[in-house]
Amino acid sequence: MLRDNKFFLTLCQEDGTYHHIEKNLNDYNKEIIYPEVTRISYHLIKDVYLFLKTPQGQQLLSDVDNKKVFKVIFLPYEPYPIKYYEQNIFKKIKHIFDNKKISIYCTDFLSNDFTNLTHGTVVLEVMQKFLQTNVSLNPSQHFLTLNKRKKMERVTLYNFLEQNNLLKKGICSFLWLKQSPDLDVFDEDKYDGHIQKKLYVDEIKKFYEQTLFEIVAPSGTHLISEKTLKPLLFGKPFLIWNYEFLNFKDFHEYKISGFSKQVEIFNRTLFYFNWYKNIGIDINYFNLDLSNPDCVKNKIKELCNMSFLNIKLHYKETFEKAKTNQKLIRKFIKQRFNEWHISNA
Repeated sequence: MLRDNKFFLTLCQEDGTYHHIEKNLNDYNKEIIYPEVTRISYHLIKDVYLFLKTPQGQQLLSDVDNKKVFKVIFLPYEPYPIKYYEQNIFKKIKHIFDNKKISIYCTDFLSNDFTNLTHGTVVLEVMQKFLQTNVSLNPSQHFLTLNKRKKMERVTLYNFLEQNNLLKKGICSFLWLKQSPDLDVFDEDKYDGHIQKKLYVDEIKKFYEQTLFEIVAPSGTHLISEKTLKPLLFGKPFLIWNYEFLNFKDFHEYKISGFSKQVEIFNRTLFYFNWYKNIGIDINYFNLDLSNPDCVKNKIKELCNMSFLNIKLHYKETFEKAKTNQKLIRKFIKQRFNEWHISNA
């Protein structure tokens, strides 16, 4: 799909390098012929802003006005958080996107509007092969958790599982610790790419068949990524781990002052819950009490102390919800491809 429908322009390097436009402004001086539907991949809002000021950017806007181009779609390359700085930059070009012929999608909130929030094109590129994949549940372990890069929240997840003797209950990868299922060779030169492809593409279906639920640990609060998309596509219930940021002391501070960094981040997490809910997908599995900052820890312990059969019986509605969500996320992605004028299977 995405691979067969290449972007006309990419405002970043294929490795997602930042500040591509800023370093290569002269590349955008030459006049070009835009297709009637022009898709442009970007990484930073700043790059979109700078591009629209270049001769090629100005030509694109002129071609829209002159009806040479009928649709322009800016799509995010990969997940990244939009901070206040970029929100302020976007205000300078927001009027351009008031034109219904010009759209911008992003993986974080430019405003409180859910409309154009989406997964990054790199994520969809990798995940598209699983749009029609179904798994048969035959659990040998309670949970699955796949963690590649070392992030503080993933360190706290590993420590929690180890301290509670729960690592043996799951299929786990913590690649910075060189812990990974079915992989015995850790050649530092080949380690990253080989393991990522094997774990996240070739072997992933069997891991979902062998486990009942997934524990995902997104980097920071960014949930519009493959971390939440994978279990949705496989029809698997999941729990979101974000304990780097949340504790009871923080809730106490919030009650006193009305603000704390951790509670702000937790609120953003709930915001993503609301985005999924806005597209019809309820990602609150296993009846979590989200007002309790220890709800995920407690739920992991509870589930890992239950038999596979008891989990399936006691949480029958959760597993039914996961299958419903699988259908809904497939429908949502197909709708997005239609909006982007991208053919899909």
